[in-house]
Amino acid sequence: MDGTFDEARRLLVRLISGQADRGEVADWAMLRIKGEGGEFSSEAALWTLLDRLAGADLKQSPDSYLHGIEDFEAWLADADAAM
Repeated sequence: MDGTFDEARRLLVRLISGQADRGEVADWAMLRIKGEGGEFSSEAALWTLLDRLAGADLKQSPDSYLHGIEDFEAWLADADAAM
């Protein structure tokens, strides 16, 4: 894996611990997806992690997020298994 995967994993850990803002993490991931997409074409684990992080701030209602800590923890387990 490359440095982007490592950084994405670090952001996910910070998201779980409450040290990172959902919106900032999602924006960071979207920038990588939009700006560097071609470089990641063969890295399925990275694409999956970026896609998930990009949706970290999705809401299912005005007061409720679609994804919670349990989801973030499952994403981290998946990312670690892919390493």
